[in-house]
Amino acid sequence: MFCELLLIFCFAIVANGFISSHSSINSSSSHHRSFTSSSGDDGQACKEDIIITSLPPDISCDVWSAAENLWGSPESLGSVLVSGSDHFIYQSSRSDIICHADYQGEMSLPSSIPLSQRFSYFEQQSQKGDPRAQHSIGLLLWNGFTSSTEQTPIDPEASARWHAAAAVQGNLDALAVFGGCLRTGTGVGKYKSIALGLRCIEYSASIGNPSGVNKKGAMMESNDDYFGAMRLYRECYEDESKRTNALLLFNLGYCLIHGEGVDHDVDEGEKLWRDAVALAPEEGSEEAAWFLYQQYSERGDVVKARQYLDIAADLGLEDAVLMKK
Repeated sequence: MFCELLLIFCFAIVANGFISSHSSINSSSSHHRSFTSSSGDDGQACKEDIIITSLPPDISCDVWSAAENLWGSPESLGSVLVSGSDHFIYQSSRSDIICHADYQGEMSLPSSIPLSQRFSYFEQQSQKGDPRAQHSIGLLLWNGFTSSTEQTPIDPEASARWHAAAAVQGNLDALAVFGGCLRTGTGVGKYKSIALGLRCIEYSASIGNPSGVNKKGAMMESNDDYFGAMRLYRECYEDESKRTNALLLFNLGYCLIHGEGVDHDVDEGEKLWRDAVALAPEEGSEEAAWFLYQQYSERGDVVKARQYLDIAADLGLEDAVLMKK
């Protein structure tokens, strides 16, 4: 009799857990998100799923609200968020945006996809809900994209929407860029919020996210605090526990080459630019290639100048594309 009661009790616990978890999926206050650990040359994550952090509840709630406003409704936003029933499933309420290590930064481009066609590839992956692709396409829409096969005009509204979608899925780089949109009002219209924008940037920078550091550094430079910006870039770059990106390398290299907040060091600056180019097609790699083209042109090194001009053009930098025509 005791064994029968124990079995009934255990079944009730399991059933209750099953019902509770599925009820939360259909709850209006939470969203079902699936994160898949995969491998192969397909631009997808290959590492064990690791949670970096959860955003502070106040930022999470306000970012969710801003994202829903930009997409027009919770349903429209939900249609471009990751869903399914793969390996990693988390319930995320509006006050608990979870940040996963494998879903940070920009999406890598498979070797089978030419640089000239990356907009189409990132667009397809964005519609499937990948936050890295959404961050990547948001950056391309922010700057505009020109290649031999694709041409996309600057679209700050679409850029802000995609960054918002990536931000609610815990992409800290997208959160920082979305913070910039909110702070300046670019692409967000009446939903401009200087306070929320600054909170997003400050939080991203405070945990060493390179895009957060870049945004905060740019604000410091705009206030002529080049020493502070340089210190911020260098600290992020030299901290081996932190991830860098091409734009951080470009910014640090620029400061060194032009002596902004630091003594001139052209050799080190150019090395950082070459490192940034090696991270192509990340944002900042195209600028690094373009500036290296100028550096080598000034020194009369025609071969290397042409090499970096070609790279800048392949990455869609408009001046480089026009120069090659």
